Amino acid sequence: MGLVEMPKLTSYGGLIFGCWDSGAGSLDDYLGDYRWYLDIMLSRLIGGMTFIRGQQRYKIGANWKIAAENFAGDTYHLGYSHASVFKLGVNVLNPVSYQAAPSMYSVVFPGGHGMTSLAIDNERYDYDLRAAQGMGAEVVEYVREARARLDRECSPVQSRIYALGFGNIFPNVSVNDFSALRPIGFYVWHPRGPSELEVWQWCAVDAGAPDSLIQMIRDDFARNQAAAGTVAPDDGENFEQVTEATRGVVGRRQAFNYQMGMGDIEEIRLEGVPGKLAPYYSELGQRNFYTQWATLLNSED
Repeated sequence: MGLVEMPKLTSYGGLIFGCWDSGAGSLDDYLGDYRWYLDIMLSRLIGGMTFIRGQQRYKIGANWKIAAENFAGDTYHLGYSHASVFKLGVNVLNPVSYQAAPSMYSVVFPGGHGMTSLAIDNERYDYDLRAAQGMGAEVVEYVREARARLDRECSPVQSRIYALGFGNIFPNVSVNDFSALRPIGFYVWHPRGPSELEVWQWCAVDAGAPDSLIQMIRDDFARNQAAAGTVAPDDGENFEQVTEATRGVVGRRQAFNYQMGMGDIEEIRLEGVPGKLAPYYSELGQRNFYTQWATLLNSED
């Protein structure tokens, strides 16, 4: 048997990224300014990132790009697809709504990466501090220490952001990080054909969080974002229906419309905040994602 070339591995914040192209550039170059945001999530963790044991893997009848673009910029499905979750009164994954935080944005980067539900003015920290009051002194102390770590290790702008929202690292790795009191979710969308997708997902927590909080976070992930939870089936059904709608005779004649926010996003720049920003309700993330996809498809290399 011949030798099998091993992938080039890069460790970053407890995560390991692999690439089978030995001539590829560095992970830092690939992530670009996206890393500035990931540093917020990783710097906030008192004990470093650890993963709840076990990985969920399941297949749905959808094209992988529909799932990836959802994390890259789809904010408008939340109030409709997940309306039942909000009515239940459970610990929703994203506790800070656009109505409560009008300074929320979507943000995109070269290379197809995108992120949305980004609050920049302490909204997520303020929520965590209020919520922690009902969880005991230990959790209050934890939230304050998480913020203190950001104050020490990051810029003032990063510290005010505190937690990210959700996003997609092009092409098919998605992350959500809404709160220090909620799970950190990692998702990989593996294509299994044009109309089938295999989902791999993990739940990460701060190893330095109080044991009671880690247990609550694990329960929240199982109840919300797990394959049989309250949120993931909503998304999976959307992904399947969008994919199915493209297979019919009429659907194949039509182009998807990704024009939302085009008239409002020419020059949104905030001092100290990298990336190109757009209003919270926008499809800048989707346009950025598919622009990169089209560039790769049309490349001769």
